[in-house]
Amino acid sequence: MKNLTDTPVPRQEVMTWYRVIHDIIPTNIRLNHIRTTNTDACLECGQSDTLEHRLMSCGEGSRTWNWLQCRIARILRTSATQIPSEWLTQQQFNLCPPPHQRHRTVLWMLALYVSFRLNNPRTLTSQDLMNFLRRSKWKTYTRNNRREMVANYLVVLDTPY
Repeated sequence: MKNLTDTPVPRQEVMTWYRVIHDIIPTNIRLNHIRTTNTDACLECGQSDTLEHRLMSCGEGSRTWNWLQCRIARILRTSATQIPSEWLTQQQFNLCPPPHQRHRTVLWMLALYVSFRLNNPRTLTSQDLMNFLRRSKWKTYTRNNRREMVANYLVVLDTPY
């Protein structure tokens, strides 16, 4: 639960991520299981409609997730393959060593990514995600306590691959 309380994003994004972490998003698999829909397939692409599918596979999901992994990897000074997709759905994870600003920056990016993927059409591209994160970055950078929250780690959003 500490990851959610440490995330320096607006309450709406925190609540969306909370719903993902606690697996209470009404996917077609869940709705079919309780017999409120006739199919467990995704309405966008026809594959099995799981939470992971919505976040990382459907539409432009794999491209946007790969783009975000690369950005997080640059912050953490590692490779993109070391950024697990489970971070999107886990309640708690720790970075070693725990640099607080770096950790909060990763939380910021993950929470906004989850909100972006679940609250927008799945056909939006990584360019759309980049624009969304840049607008959110500007809002974060206008806050007085930005240095304590995310420092200057969000500059990775402005650099090419």
